[in-house]
Amino acid sequence: MNESAAGRTPVPPAVWVFGLSTIIPFFIASGLFCYGPASIQKSSLLALLAYSAAMVSYFGGVRSGLEIENPSPRWSVLGISLLFPLAGFGLLLGELKFDPAWQLSGFLLVFLLQWVWDVTDHDGPTWRPRMRTLLTAGAAISLAFSLEQALHM
Repeated sequence: MNESAAGRTPVPPAVWVFGLSTIIPFFIASGLFCYGPASIQKSSLLALLAYSAAMVSYFGGVRSGLEIENPSPRWSVLGISLLFPLAGFGLLLGELKFDPAWQLSGFLLVFLLQWVWDVTDHDGPTWRPRMRTLLTAGAAISLAFSLEQALHM
């Protein structure tokens, strides 16, 4: 679907406010991990990873919820929607086996794959892909800054 700028359905103000507020924890945790005192670096990384897992799960839940509204929900969509939260959970537990750089790279990849799927094959309001792009960009920028930091640890 290609909307012209003049014909775009506006994003409701409440969605903007709450949508933008969901990326604030990414920036705070990433900023503290990258630029905060060494004493809080580990907990800031854990906060970033945990919040990433929560948001990946949320986006998967939104996708599942939209699919369940269909008269005949597709098994494939519901199944793939569940894979993203499971990937997030696995990456969060990855601290037991992987360096932080691998965890951050994994979350970056999961967010981008989920975004590509959501904006190329979406249900719901016509403004959803634009909002999803903004939220993914916020998460991706934060994860990229943190990844750069983790690569130099």
